[in-house]
Amino acid sequence: MVAAAGSGRYTIYNDITNHWHVFAGVIAAVRTYLDPHPDLLFVSAHPVANATPPLGVREWLGDTTGNGSYLADWRNMPLVKDAPDAPLNVTAAVAAHVTWGPADVLICVSPELDPDRTCTPVAQKLRPKHIIVLIHRSEFIKPGLWFLDVEVESRRVPVHMIALAPHVMHSANRTLHGQYSLDWGAVVAPYTSPTPCSNRTCLDGFVVQGSLRRFSSHEGSGMIRNYDSLWGQITGRNDTGAVRIKVLGKGKRQDLGIPPALENVTSFHSGISFPTYWELIAKSFAIVPMHGTKQYYTMRCSSNVLASLTTCVPLVADDALLGAYTFLQKEHVFYQAPGETEMDVMLRVMAMSDEAMFAKRAAVCRLREAQLRRAAEVFQRLVAA
Repeated sequence: MVAAAGSGRYTIYNDITNHWHVFAGVIAAVRTYLDPHPDLLFVSAHPVANATPPLGVREWLGDTTGNGSYLADWRNMPLVKDAPDAPLNVTAAVAAHVTWGPADVLICVSPELDPDRTCTPVAQKLRPKHIIVLIHRSEFIKPGLWFLDVEVESRRVPVHMIALAPHVMHSANRTLHGQYSLDWGAVVAPYTSPTPCSNRTCLDGFVVQGSLRRFSSHEGSGMIRNYDSLWGQITGRNDTGAVRIKVLGKGKRQDLGIPPALENVTSFHSGISFPTYWELIAKSFAIVPMHGTKQYYTMRCSSNVLASLTTCVPLVADDALLGAYTFLQKEHVFYQAPGETEMDVMLRVMAMSDEAMFAKRAAVCRLREAQLRRAAEVFQRLVAA
């Protein structure tokens, strides 16, 4: 059972200059169940010491001037070089900007992607009893990794790894040969639309979301979202006239390769704030993952799954996705059966009754709350050991 709020002093640290959605999810879990006012630290790549988090993160969480008690929880640590050819002085940055402590628990977000290895010096300043690390990509996890063995004042601090999804945990555990504490927690910060939707009249289109990046691995290379397959499914049949596509993510529209015939039914949104991003999803029928790589089922957590939980908008999900993200059941998704295409499911969704469609959304909302509570229970159990 999760303890009452205030049972321990937490610091949550975003090690890198992105993954704000994961940072926000940890904040939501800790604030709701463990510590109503954790200290929130984030790095930035510019010298302004009082910088605010980008992309409306605080507005999404409700930390605005009208709710000023939360604004004091936020602290920024600039990481900049004194000169272009000078080394980065992380120790000096920590000494200047981490001015509180000790902490009972330090949570570091995505340290496996932090080239400057800043979780350790932050821990040495805060002197926590426990460190929790949220890992996103298991391919970077290996024995002897720098953040797995932390000493503070000649005391070895227990480090607990939490993966964002079960398959990421299993992958990391295989690499580490079961030698380290590992669990998983799907943490997301709920988004509440200022104009809640209760019927299909306020829904429009299907979302494909995620940065427009390429991948390269032993399985091949390409875009991390398979836009070509989506365009082919739409143009390959004559019953898709009502389908509209919203592409959300960092990148350029020309990289999508949109066929001319689909330009007028495809909108592209990049560089927008989180509240705007989530609102576009909330007012859509479903999220269509269109994963271009199997790594999202073996070693990485997909932002599609986190976006679904954040907004309560169901995913189009096949057996491969459900097999990896085992907390998702068919009641939480629009199921894509063997032999079906994403377009088959999208057309079926548009023909559903409002009652059936919004029952799915309610189920995802219930799952989100259950996952937040579960993650908080995992945090509490690990630091109580």
